[in-house]
Amino acid sequence: MRRLIPLATIIVLASSCGLSSLNPFSKKEEPVYTPYIPVESQTPEKTNLKGVENVLFYMKKEFSPKEGEIVLNSYDGYIIDLGKKDGVSPGDTFVAEKSGAILKVKEVKNDYAIALPTIGKPIVGEKVQKYSFNKILYLDFTKEKGKKLYKELKEKLPYLHLSDYTEGEKFKKVFHLKYPADFKRKVPADKLTGYDGYFVVSSEGVEVFDGTKRLLKVFPWNGTPAASFTIGINAGYSVVANLKTHATSLFTANIDKSPQEEIVVSEEDKIEVFHPTPTGLSKVYTFKNPFPGTYLFHVSPLNINDSETNLIIVDGFDQESKTVFSGIFKVKNGKLVRVAESKLILSGFDTNGDGVNDAVFGQEVSDVPDQIFGKKVWKLKLSNGKLKKIEEVRVPPEFQVTSAQLFKNNGHMYFAYYDLDYFFDVAAGKTVIWRSPIQIGASPNCLYWYNEDSLVSYYITPKPVPIDIDGDGNEEVLFSQNKNVVPGILRNIYTFDGGRILLLYRNGDNFDWEEATNPIYNLGGIEGFDYLPDYDVFISIFTKASILKNPTSKLLFIKPKI
Repeated sequence: MRRLIPLATIIVLASSCGLSSLNPFSKKEEPVYTPYIPVESQTPEKTNLKGVENVLFYMKKEFSPKEGEIVLNSYDGYIIDLGKKDGVSPGDTFVAEKSGAILKVKEVKNDYAIALPTIGKPIVGEKVQKYSFNKILYLDFTKEKGKKLYKELKEKLPYLHLSDYTEGEKFKKVFHLKYPADFKRKVPADKLTGYDGYFVVSSEGVEVFDGTKRLLKVFPWNGTPAASFTIGINAGYSVVANLKTHATSLFTANIDKSPQEEIVVSEEDKIEVFHPTPTGLSKVYTFKNPFPGTYLFHVSPLNINDSETNLIIVDGFDQESKTVFSGIFKVKNGKLVRVAESKLILSGFDTNGDGVNDAVFGQEVSDVPDQIFGKKVWKLKLSNGKLKKIEEVRVPPEFQVTSAQLFKNNGHMYFAYYDLDYFFDVAAGKTVIWRSPIQIGASPNCLYWYNEDSLVSYYITPKPVPIDIDGDGNEEVLFSQNKNVVPGILRNIYTFDGGRILLLYRNGDNFDWEEATNPIYNLGGIEGFDYLPDYDVFISIFTKASILKNPTSKLLFIKPKI
């Protein structure tokens, strides 16, 4: 029987990686001009449009130029027959049709506005137009959707004055912007020069900011415009779903052709898929167990050939025979379709440091009675519906594909993984170069089988998540730690009294760690997590496990500390 070591009491980590530069906006920035104010209106009409067409429809309604007329030259200024009811605000600029004069609004009433000329001499009776922005920087964090929208906006809404697409790409490189949330977090307001508007395009939709980084409105790919994508979280986390079953693993990625990324959650006997929303989750799919009778203990995304959608790796375990059933699946017409299957334990790996699982590794099932992960690991190739071994991978001792990931730092690829004694390790090939000073702990995700008359319990730790958190081109690693509350005498039974997400980072010639979230107590232990960059939150499985009751899981949004 496998010997389990009880988890040490969680200690307070004093280490700090000096990532305070992630939030450089400690001072309140004062606006240097009156920003654009979105049109105030009733709840927008809903459409059946989706994706680019949906955003285009609502942006046209929001940003179409307001056309009015100069009706009087008064002592106070020129009177324009557009007012608050038309969305006019102090500071707005109007261009006169005939004279070419430019007028700036100094005062607004409900039905009219008073403006003074800044260039030229307006003529009473001529038409004027109000423009929302003088120049907009387009920051695209998607693949094809953002490019398609840009092309449509340039053609059909030329009055938005979008900058060239390449300007946004250069801006992202200068400020090391990898995720949509980086625009708000990493770019100092005093560096926002040359533009009075910013479109930040993500898998959720388009966020519109003014020149002072104030969020004006968001245009989701599906649905009506909203005030924000922001998720309200109290006390560090919010429970967004009570699954009432045992969830074991999760990831976030786009698995179908919808504009949004999905949250894919494996439960003991099914797979559920959700979309994140500012108020919680909306369920998209429920898939039956593709390996009936097995315990689904792991799911992982796989993206081959830079596809727009991800495949899904699923691992199931048969307790009676101590056999693993694994496969690669795709979502087609709302159904889970098998692409390939294997008797190896499968997982996706990021082999080039871009944050995308571009390769699948397979690990043999051990023939040792009280172990599940064997010593041999192969890189596999998916070809014509079959998985073929193409090379054996040099892995460190006690390696488990479902609890390990590759990450790139200082030009080198490393393995980050949990070993069999629940320490967290970093290895270069087979050589371990760093180990956590304390045990990180198991998770409630447990496989059971019988070895003769003895019950073997084997705890599967969550897969680490590589992330370039500070935009310097080097990846850090997110991993989780759980607190065990069972006395040492019960060495083979774990219950959990809280967990947290930690960040592994480079510190000189070595590695170190710090908290990425505050500890969360009394909910159980973390079984899986991922980062939602569009919302700047973590999504996590928290499972309550005890000796007397079956495990039950909740999904949480957790606020990052970093």
